[in-house]
Amino acid sequence: MSKRNEILREILNDEEVIKKYNLSETEVKNLTTSGPYHNKIIEILATIINENDNNRSARQIYPIIKNIHKI
Repeated sequence: MSKRNEILREILNDEEVIKKYNLSETEVKNLTTSGPYHNKIIEILATIINENDNNRSARQIYPIIKNIHKI
């Protein structure tokens, strides 16, 4: 199991987050930071985790997230 996947699962494992974004506990246990993504919040968090791990700055990550939201 990769460190990136562990970080994503740790973030989304909170009960409040699970309820707020309508995630199931089994879905959270099987999450990975690679697509396909079934939920926008998972895609955004996975993108942030992956890009931070690739040593990108927040300024470089912002346009990627902006593109996900099609802003």
